[in-house]
Amino acid sequence: MINDQYAVYLPAVQHNFALSVTGTLPAGRPFPSGIELSDLAFWNKNSKLWTYNKALYSIGQHSVGSTVDNGITQRGRTDFLLVGDSGGYQIGKGSLSGFNKLVNGMTEYEALEAWESAYELKAWITGWLETHCDYAMTLDMPLWATHRDNENTPFHRCSPELLMAMTRDNLQFINKHRQGRTKWLNVIQGLDEQSTITWWNTVKWFECSGYAIAGAAGIEGGIKQLLTTILMMRDDKAFKAGHDWIHVLGVSTTRWAILLSAIQQQLQKHANPKLIVSFDSSSPFFTGGKLQDCAYMPTFDENPNSWSFSTDDAPQGQQYIGNTTPFSNDSPIGQLITLGDLNVVVDEWQSNKFDTISNAVVTNHNVYIYLKGFAEANRIAFETDRHQVPTSWRQCIELIERVFDSKNWRAELENGKPVLDAVAPPA
Repeated sequence: MINDQYAVYLPAVQHNFALSVTGTLPAGRPFPSGIELSDLAFWNKNSKLWTYNKALYSIGQHSVGSTVDNGITQRGRTDFLLVGDSGGYQIGKGSLSGFNKLVNGMTEYEALEAWESAYELKAWITGWLETHCDYAMTLDMPLWATHRDNENTPFHRCSPELLMAMTRDNLQFINKHRQGRTKWLNVIQGLDEQSTITWWNTVKWFECSGYAIAGAAGIEGGIKQLLTTILMMRDDKAFKAGHDWIHVLGVSTTRWAILLSAIQQQLQKHANPKLIVSFDSSSPFFTGGKLQDCAYMPTFDENPNSWSFSTDDAPQGQQYIGNTTPFSNDSPIGQLITLGDLNVVVDEWQSNKFDTISNAVVTNHNVYIYLKGFAEANRIAFETDRHQVPTSWRQCIELIERVFDSKNWRAELENGKPVLDAVAPPA
């Protein structure tokens, strides 16, 4: 499922899953012979099930100052590649556990004062990322906090200019305290094209190994704005040797997978042959671990809807206690696990028959399905005549393949706006 020609999916591992795979099976709990909980950790290079050697983990899941001890932090630094998220979402929302100085309704001055005094928080985040991650995102102050629907967040009353200045100060903090143990991804944000350019000019001085593109500079701005951001950065020599990674935050659809693969191929051709584009989501963990839903492969035909992952309730109920029917033929764990291995709560009055191990099993299955689906989407888009690719998507890929060659790419993008917006419009 790993092919360096295509954009890389980074499963955004959740703490509960990473913790559950470090445990031991309770005595008498049904489970396939010869399989241990550690085999569910797909990043485990010795897993008897399957292995995928890349993942993302956000420190924003944890309380400030805490020690994170789970299957992610217990791994060896050379076992797999880990990209670390600095918790900007939680900071922007004021929901980062263990830091109570950021509250809703703060004035611009109060928010600035609270953040300027957050030395221990910044040191904890920077130190954790340096210790555990191969690549790490810089600390950015999210421009989305200024949106009307985020009026109950601490930074809502801050101007974009102040948020950029605070981000510049964060970069200076990282620059002063960096230890050289991680490769930093400079986060690029924007509300529109002009604010993206202003942000870029504010942060581009920071020496980094790549970039993370967020907000309306990225997918929220639609494929046209993402291409505008990347081409603007390319023209400013952002992707020189050593600046080899672009991470696009928060997306896990086959549509975006093939669009990002097309962008990666063109950047490798025109800017940096070693450049990798990655993308992430926590969807397999949310659906499997919280909703207890099972993911299914897309069917892939010319209908765009057929390219979507579908989910349904994992089989659960009193009737499945002790059932020997395999869970799913579509994943390595699904072929070994029976419905009786999932439904282990024998109390007939309790409707939820799953335990945390059941949730981890379904999550492992879901991650495998997502990776398999992205691999198949890329195969169809780039190794066939594309007859299965929806027409508008095919036109969009062809435009991406042209625009990187164009001397007037802005005009090319503007002329192609109807095609681009038909596939991936602004959010």
